[in-house]
Amino acid sequence: MEETIDLNKLFAILKKNMKYLIILPIVFLVLSMMMTFLFITPKYSSSTQVLVNQKETDSQMMAQQVQSDLQLVNTYSEIIKSPRILDKVSKNLKGKYSSEEIAGMLTVSNQAESQILNIAVENESREAAGKVANEIANVFSKDVNKIMNVDNVSILSKADYYGSKDSPKPLINAVVGVFLGLIVALIIIFLKEILDKRIKTEEDVEELLDLPVLGVIQRFDY
Repeated sequence: MEETIDLNKLFAILKKNMKYLIILPIVFLVLSMMMTFLFITPKYSSSTQVLVNQKETDSQMMAQQVQSDLQLVNTYSEIIKSPRILDKVSKNLKGKYSSEEIAGMLTVSNQAESQILNIAVENESREAAGKVANEIANVFSKDVNKIMNVDNVSILSKADYYGSKDSPKPLINAVVGVFLGLIVALIIIFLKEILDKRIKTEEDVEELLDLPVLGVIQRFDY
């Protein structure tokens, strides 16, 4: 019974403050959309793939080499992100981006048990994202032969210059905005209730003063 009363009281509080639950999510939604379209610079992502695969004809040797290549994938991932590769990429791009800036744009990944490395670059320009990704793949495929003394890397697919939009994401930002608005509204409502010590109902008299209610004086509006 007490739980039911508490729930009823909770719903009554929410109903009484419904304006906060409606207005604040709308305000935060509008603010999040303004941030999304007016203040956040769009970024685009383009990626290229390189294959780690020894050129071997014998099937038994090939199977052994595949295992070896899989073990080297993580090493190659670190080589791609190393200053030796990125410094050369920066130089080939006429110093438009420093090696540190390129490192900040770059993400190298691969699926488990895969010999394919995915080189993704995020940039404010679609064309620049594709150009930087392709240059990284080119430099890596050439220099890895000297670094590791192997010839087992080839470019599987080149990045295009029409990269996909990575950010901002309007739908996600809208949902986050509405959610934050609801959270702020609930905080305001419950703070208001906690800090308001006024006695407003006969139930408050019984609960706070532990006194029985003998009668209720009706309010008259003239």
